[in-house]
Amino acid sequence: MPVELFGTLAQTLFKTMDRTGSTVDVPDLMERWTLDAIGKAGFGFDFHALEEPNNKWVMMYNSIMAGHEDRFYDYLPFLEQRFLWLFPGRRKLHQKLTEFLAMLDDIIVHKREALEKRIPNPHLQENEKDLLTLMIESELNGEGAMSNEELKSNLCVFFVAGHDTTANALSFAIYYLAANQDVQRKAREEVTRILGDEPVDVLPTVEQIKNMDYLNMVIKETLRLNSPAGEIFPRVVTQDTELAGTLLPKDTWVLLDIYNLHRNSRLWQNPDKFDPERFAPGNEAERKAGSGMYWIPFSSGARQCIGMNFSLAEQRVLLSMLLRKFTWTLPENSIHADELLSTNRPLQGPFDLEITFKKRY
Repeated sequence: MPVELFGTLAQTLFKTMDRTGSTVDVPDLMERWTLDAIGKAGFGFDFHALEEPNNKWVMMYNSIMAGHEDRFYDYLPFLEQRFLWLFPGRRKLHQKLTEFLAMLDDIIVHKREALEKRIPNPHLQENEKDLLTLMIESELNGEGAMSNEELKSNLCVFFVAGHDTTANALSFAIYYLAANQDVQRKAREEVTRILGDEPVDVLPTVEQIKNMDYLNMVIKETLRLNSPAGEIFPRVVTQDTELAGTLLPKDTWVLLDIYNLHRNSRLWQNPDKFDPERFAPGNEAERKAGSGMYWIPFSSGARQCIGMNFSLAEQRVLLSMLLRKFTWTLPENSIHADELLSTNRPLQGPFDLEITFKKRY
């Protein structure tokens, strides 16, 4: 797991925060940080998202995702499939998507050239390889060849799932730590006990982040309340099936509503309350373990999110380094002063979240 890379990127984030001032747009910064992380660790490519305010990748991606906020085309997909010329706004979105895919093509071409010249990923340790390298090497070794189109499709999945969901999870965690100062203090006490409290950046190791039990509880509770993927993609029932007394006829589309599962009062005590202690040893979450799927922000089973450990490592490293370097609060005029406001299109994320940070060193 490239935790050293995550730590180095956290230091780059701190420099960006120095330039932006004490009150920052948290979702924007988290999106840029996770984009650089998946770029370097996943593709061996530096997006420079943190260093460039008008970064072309960030601007392009945000414009495409904004276009997906309109549910109209979800319900009537045939309109854009057959009559795209009638919808200039949607046509422009398709043009941007074509440009984006061409940019991904360039990444694949550059990676193939680097592998031919035996140039390693400069962002990872010698014993680590990025995802794109592994996919292309598998092709070269005859272990599952993929066309460029298939490679590009996989890059699209990793691009979205590998940065946007974690960015939203980090933004939610930063909000909850701002809104619950006692939790923030307790998390900081644990982090400084493990990493020390000297006035200098410390890059956590894999073993150190594994020992951050309370911080892990904070992350789990954040993901319970606000799983960035609030729904699991639908599945089609292949035969008539009875589930918990309900008949699901063949060809029915079934979708798992994670958001409401995690807030179900029949499953969780005070489900809308942010309480990391419910994940403490012997408490509510542990007692439920093994008795059903009560906590599934990454889904479960054979199709569980393959990036789960990558995402959790990102969150532990960045949050621990933030806790050592800063204290933070909601601004006095915050729209989130009374409650957290969020959006679920296209992914679950906080709405216009600004946080005021104060350096500890």
